[in-house]
Amino acid sequence: GDSSEPQRPPEKGSSDDAKRSKVAVRVYNNSTIKNLAHEAADDFRRVGYEVSEVGNYSAGRIYTTTVYFRPGTGEEAPAREIARRFGARLAPRFKGLDAASPGVIIIITKDYSGIQEGK
Repeated sequence: GDSSEPQRPPEKGSSDDAKRSKVAVRVYNNSTIKNLAHEAADDFRRVGYEVSEVGNYSAGRIYTTTVYFRPGTGEEAPAREIARRFGARLAPRFKGLDAASPGVIIIITKDYSGIQEGK
């Protein structure tokens, strides 16, 4: 006979947590508000994202909090979720970000307001 054990179904909620932890999230401040990226990074961590880097983005002006991803990669779905949950704009990486290491990049601006309840 067959000695293999039956596979157990995944636990509820575990697949979302696994997806969040598999993508690196980097958070950069593009505002004059001190520590805004660190506050935002704490918000992302609280809902299960792995934040690999926090810093400032000073290579240009971003006008609204935006979640960037590399099209055609596994970054797009988590980027879409982050943008929806945090009320941010979603966009493919632009020329200045396209060479950055893999992962979702979130550039925080003065309009950042944390997680949007009910989303």
